[in-house]
Amino acid sequence: MFFSHAAAGWLALLGLAVPLAIYLWNRRPGRVVQVGSLRWLDAAANRRLRSIKPEQLLLFLLRAAVLSLLALALAEPTQRLPQPPVRGQVLLSSWATPAQVAAVRPLLDSLRGRGYQLRRLSIQKPIGPPQPWTTVGLAEPEGAADAPVAAAATPLPLPEASDSVAPASSLWSMVRQAADSLPNRPLVVLAPLTLDAFAGTRPALPAAVRWLPLPSPDSVAWPVAAWRPRPDSLVLLLAYGSENGISFRRARRPWPVASGPVVGLGPGIEVAFDAPRRQFTAVTDSVRRPLPLLTRPLRLAVSYDAAHAPSARVLAAALRAAGSVLPLSPRLTVGGALPLPTDSLDWLFWLRDAPVPAPWAGRVAQGLHIWQEAAGTGQVRAVSFAAPGSAVPVRLHRLDSAVAVGASTAWPLATGGPLLSTRPNGAGTWYRLHTRLDPAWSSLSESPELPALLLSLLLPELPAAPTLRPDPRVMPLRQLTAGPVAAPTTAPRATPGPVRALAPWAVAAAGLLFGLERLLAARRFRQQAA
Repeated sequence: MFFSHAAAGWLALLGLAVPLAIYLWNRRPGRVVQVGSLRWLDAAANRRLRSIKPEQLLLFLLRAAVLSLLALALAEPTQRLPQPPVRGQVLLSSWATPAQVAAVRPLLDSLRGRGYQLRRLSIQKPIGPPQPWTTVGLAEPEGAADAPVAAAATPLPLPEASDSVAPASSLWSMVRQAADSLPNRPLVVLAPLTLDAFAGTRPALPAAVRWLPLPSPDSVAWPVAAWRPRPDSLVLLLAYGSENGISFRRARRPWPVASGPVVGLGPGIEVAFDAPRRQFTAVTDSVRRPLPLLTRPLRLAVSYDAAHAPSARVLAAALRAAGSVLPLSPRLTVGGALPLPTDSLDWLFWLRDAPVPAPWAGRVAQGLHIWQEAAGTGQVRAVSFAAPGSAVPVRLHRLDSAVAVGASTAWPLATGGPLLSTRPNGAGTWYRLHTRLDPAWSSLSESPELPALLLSLLLPELPAAPTLRPDPRVMPLRQLTAGPVAAPTTAPRATPGPVRALAPWAVAAAGLLFGLERLLAARRFRQQAA
C-alpha cells in the first residue's frame, strides 16, 4: 500500500490536537463547599487539582478515530494488487478436424488442468482471443471465470475450403506472430505438421515454443497432371504420399467423350472432365483446382563445361529419375556443345561460368526456363538445407554470393538465405542454384529427395510450390527443434499490477464511527439532563 498525498495526510493528523485538548480540559463543574475556617482552603484546592481525571474515554477515542480516518483518506491510500500469473497458451490450428482434435483430447485436458489458455491459429487472423475449452469438448478449469471467453461456446468447426491446405509459410509466420504477441509465455502449437505447411523462410522462434503434431492420415492420393498421348487415350499421373515419402503411378483410361467424373481411379481420387472446355478438375479435400493437360513431352538440355562436369553428371541422373514417372518421358540432351538456337527447349540447364548467350536469354520471356549454378570458386560456408521429407539435412560446403534483383527464395537454407532463387521474366523463369551439385560443393548428389525437388520444377503448368498438395509427409520434430532460436526476450521490469483506491473505504468507516459518536454523545446529554 502507498499514499498519493502523504504530506497532506500528516498535516491533517494535527487535527487530533483538538479532541485531545477538549478531552484533557474537560472537568466537572465546581461545587460550593461550606467551610468553617479559611485555613483549609489552600489544601483543599491542591487536592482538587490533583484529583482531575479525564472522563468519556470512549467518545475521545471515537472522535480521534474519525479524524484519523479522514486524514488517511486525504492522503489517498492505494493498494497495489499482485500481477495475474502468466498462463501458457495452446495454439490450435484452424484447419484441424474434429477427428484430429479428438485423438489428442487427453493431452488438451492435461494442458487445461495446468492453466493453459486455448487460442486458434488461422490464416485470416493469426492469433485470436482466448476461447472456452468447451469448443473442443472440455470443461472450463476452476478459477478461469476471469479469463475472456467467447460469447457462445460453439463446437469446433470443420476446416474451411480455403484453409484445408495450409498456404506456404503459414505456420512459420503465424507462430512467429503469436510469439511476438504473447512474449515470455510457453506456447504449445497443435497442428498437422505436414511439409506443405512449412514452405518459405524459417524464422527464429523462442525456445518456449513446443510443436505437437496432430495425427495425419496414413496415406493420401491426389492427381498431379493429365496427358493425352493419343486422341483416344488419357493418362493421369497420381501421387501417393505417406510419412515415408511420395510415390507416383500412372492411370490409363479411355479419353472421356462427355462431361462427368473419371471412374476407376481409386478411393478418395476425384477427377471431373468438362467436355465443352476440354478441361480436367481435381477435387482434393473438398477443394477444386484445375488439372493441367499436357500434350507433349518436356524438352530438356544440359550444357556444361569442364569445371561443371561433376554437376552435369549428377543433374542428368536426377532428371532421368524425375522423368521416369512421367507418362511422356522428357527428351533430355546432355553434352558439352552449345545448344542450337533453333532447338525447341522447355528447360536449359546452363552449367558454365560464361554468361547465357543472348539468343537463349531472350527466349525466357517466351516461356523458356534457364537453370544456372554457382560460378567461380565460391565461398567456404558450413550451412545446411532441410530437404522436405528428409530427416538428414543436406550439407553445403561452398556457396556463391550472387544476389539477383527481384529474385525470391524457392529452396531456403537453415539460416534463411536462398539455396535456389527464382526470378520470373514473362512466361519463363530464371533459376539460380547458389551452390553446385558437385560433391565437393554440397551433398545434394547424395540426397534421395533431389529428383522430387526437380520434378516440382519441371512441370511449370502446375500450381506454385509446393506442387504436390496436400503433402502427407510430416516434418521431423528434430528439424523443428533444431532450428535457429530467437534471442530470449529480456525480462521487462516488473510492471506494476492493478491498483485499488482505499480512500472511499476510509471515508465510509469515518462516517460510521461519526454516527456512533453522535449516538453516544446524545445518550450522555440525556443522562446529564435527567
